[in-house]
Amino acid sequence: MKLTEEQLASYHHDGYVLLDDVFSGDEIEILCIALSEDQRVPGPHLITENDGSTLRSIYASHTRHPVFERLVRTERLLDPARQLAGEDLYVHQMKINSKQAFGGERWAWHQDYIVWRDVDNMPAPSQVNVALFLDDVTEFNGPVIFLRGSHRLGTLERPGSTEGHESGHIDPDEYSLTPAELADLVKQHEMVSPKGGRGGVLLFSSQIVHGSGTNISPFARRLLILTYNPVSDAPRPVGAPRAEHLAGRDTTPLVVDSGPLDRR
Repeated sequence: MKLTEEQLASYHHDGYVLLDDVFSGDEIEILCIALSEDQRVPGPHLITENDGSTLRSIYASHTRHPVFERLVRTERLLDPARQLAGEDLYVHQMKINSKQAFGGERWAWHQDYIVWRDVDNMPAPSQVNVALFLDDVTEFNGPVIFLRGSHRLGTLERPGSTEGHESGHIDPDEYSLTPAELADLVKQHEMVSPKGGRGGVLLFSSQIVHGSGTNISPFARRLLILTYNPVSDAPRPVGAPRAEHLAGRDTTPLVVDSGPLDRR
């Protein structure tokens, strides 16, 4: 699966590109069943909302479940990511943000790369984020909002802090833009919210400013996000690295799996 010249131009200009109907309904159902199974595995890879019980995120499912292990290698995700990065890739991070109906909490306005730079000592913002819609994403259930073209601003420096986060999980609140900064940015960068049916894929830059609101609808918004990183851009940890479920250490170049996405 290759991106067209128009899609490549859209990604580089806008910071994202949306692909509809990349996975079938049956394939998404297989992934959702696998997610339900993986959620029952206890451990620090499970992150809850502020209530301490509702699931907010689950990390590194590809290291525990064969369905997700095949997903990260599927040509439908890996090929366009390699096309954008221009070199061999590995998985730096995989997470599923499980924004539940009637209360899935917001994600603050932020850029991704600055966190990986500060926490993982990642040299350059070369990552490609690939988000797979496990549910229909509408204006009602807390879709991701981008500032179109904001990736071209580079890294927006801020006094982020990782202190007091012994688990290694850093919430975007720690690196969030201030209201004044956001108000200034939207004067030049349009707010856009790519939406679509389950099975769609959204590719976006690690430098684009983005966030999302609370889900007050009766419809869940589960978003699977793969962060592919070039092998040449692997972090150079200083001291003890973060837990592997947060920052992947296997930098072996991924090889495409062209087989079906099934439960074999």
